[in-house]
Amino acid sequence: MPDIRIKRLKCYAMESLIEEGQELIEATEKGAVRDAGLIGAAQKVEHYEIATYGTLCSLAEQLGYTEAKNILAETLKEEKSTDDKLTTLAKENVNKKAG
Repeated sequence: MPDIRIKRLKCYAMESLIEEGQELIEATEKGAVRDAGLIGAAQKVEHYEIATYGTLCSLAEQLGYTEAKNILAETLKEEKSTDDKLTTLAKENVNKKAG
């Protein structure tokens, strides 16, 4: 196995998504409309994470890092589950109140 060095890089895309959510909070009043917007903002973060973990799973598998792939796949599953829960919350509750 090659010697791998990990360097932490700032993720400007994720930073922007979080900033967008903060701007939404500042631009809207408390209530269902803000809640619906925040669910959408949270889902953007989840989708970014899903794309990232999906890519990392594929790379780990290609490189033969089975243990890493399994850990990443579990995290990917959790991210997808969170996204599903946010969708359910929006559809069954918040969006109806916001409408």
